[in-house]
Amino acid sequence: MSHSTILERYYQTFSADKELAQQANQFFPDGVTHDSRHAHPFPIYIDHAQGSRKWGINGKEFIDYWSGHGALLLGHNPAQIVEAITCQIQRGTHYGACHPLELEWADLIINLIPSAQRIRFTSSGTEATLMAIRLSRTFTGRNKVLKFAGHYHGWHDAVIPGANPPYDMLISGVISPETTLISPPNDIETVENYLKNDNDIACVILEPTGASFGEIPTNGEFLSQLRNLTREYGVILIFDEVITGFRVSPGGAQGYYDLDPDLTTLAKIMAGGLPGGAVTGKAEIVDLISIEEHPKSKKMPHPGTFNANPLSAAAGIQMLKIAQTGCPQTEANQMAETLRDGLNKIFDQHELDWACYGEFSGFKLLLGHGDKTLSAVDFDAYQCHYRRLKGASNPDLVKTLRCGLLLNGIDMTNGG
Repeated sequence: MSHSTILERYYQTFSADKELAQQANQFFPDGVTHDSRHAHPFPIYIDHAQGSRKWGINGKEFIDYWSGHGALLLGHNPAQIVEAITCQIQRGTHYGACHPLELEWADLIINLIPSAQRIRFTSSGTEATLMAIRLSRTFTGRNKVLKFAGHYHGWHDAVIPGANPPYDMLISGVISPETTLISPPNDIETVENYLKNDNDIACVILEPTGASFGEIPTNGEFLSQLRNLTREYGVILIFDEVITGFRVSPGGAQGYYDLDPDLTTLAKIMAGGLPGGAVTGKAEIVDLISIEEHPKSKKMPHPGTFNANPLSAAAGIQMLKIAQTGCPQTEANQMAETLRDGLNKIFDQHELDWACYGEFSGFKLLLGHGDKTLSAVDFDAYQCHYRRLKGASNPDLVKTLRCGLLLNGIDMTNGG
């Protein structure tokens, strides 16, 4: 089917969505409320969801690979979480006070995440990385952040540079880009050179399975080397487990790799599909928030209207009780492996230089790895340059493929 035919069918099938998109353009920049929901020629609109499926406003059914941007390990509306939210909403959504649920939620997280000694709740992953970096600066008395090209840690000033290609692009509105250092991913020599030659680096932050849940993968050996280096130079190591926390294993990536970062950021799965995030880590660092422990001039301020709100806590508790069994992770990993293997066999049958790769419950599509003699089954993302892995080399093909998938009832994220 040609590009023009796919586009024509898209307009016909999703005519009602087009009308809503036109209305949305009157309210929102690009007509969307999240950058990744921007779509060509316009996005679809969803009416409801259940399990692994969701239904558009025209009644069309989709297999949902977005999974709430990675927040829904159990799919849409799992019974235990729905029941917990329903019960709690009748008791109150916001007390403006401490409540028992925040203790139960914290206890589950601290018992699951190996490096967690203390915890502070936030309302999102971006807030969590913002806090972790500020804690690192407060603890070390240093200013700079070292991150890796392609790794995403939210949209605040310290971490948005280098998140997407071109990795050296200046980001509008970032006041002090010189305080953010960007290393090529998986390059331990570059990291060591930074740490050896710059004594103003407060922390190193990364996604422990690689950029965008393995789109640019990393491995346990690199993580172990990084842990040793940061410890040697007195630099705080932050694992951004907003995606990997409770997904890779009940103890996150650090539990799987048996590593102990100084700080860990969490969100998504931890709140059971509702807004919520957290910073956990060593008590001596997280306790810099404490009013009792530090004079006003030394305390790191942290308010937040919806921190540990009862609704998110109720959902998060039920989610983590299920996640701690390890069963959802095992099932998701097996399903992703089956999907990766099946797609690669199809790519080979059609002699495409495409590949589906990933680890754990992730899968990423690379539409053109550049070697038509290489079987998709044998493709090794570790041998592919990171600039090819993240950032569409053929954006028009990606747009057409996405339209074609939606027409066939598959809603896949832009990155797979």
